[in-house]
Amino acid sequence: MKITRQLTSILAAMFASLVITTSFADSPKSVDMPDRHSVEVQGKVNLYRVQIEGMKLGEGVDQADAELFVTLDSDPKMVYALELKKNSPEANRVMAETLRAAYINKLPVTLYHQIAIKKNNNHKILMVQFN
Repeated sequence: MKITRQLTSILAAMFASLVITTSFADSPKSVDMPDRHSVEVQGKVNLYRVQIEGMKLGEGVDQADAELFVTLDSDPKMVYALELKKNSPEANRVMAETLRAAYINKLPVTLYHQIAIKKNNNHKILMVQFN
């Protein structure tokens, strides 16, 4: 009985890792197009806000738990968020630095953000690029 539970746990973990791996199957085929789960927005960064870990922004379905928030001049009411937690991917820090450089130098950027299911004004940043 105990061996069956352990085997079941191992198989479940293996299956979960397969699901996580296959979730990236929609990655873009080239740099000219985003993946099918992203929305592209362009503009100049007009707000660059960094805050300590644990603070949130917004309320209800629009609440975001992140350390970096930016808005673009093309739609200042939309807020784009990026986590900079200790366990966040290194790419998040690079994107934060890229956005900071764009803000300081008033350069236009293209953001790809997650398609929001329930959120109206806060979106998780997936990619940042200079045009």
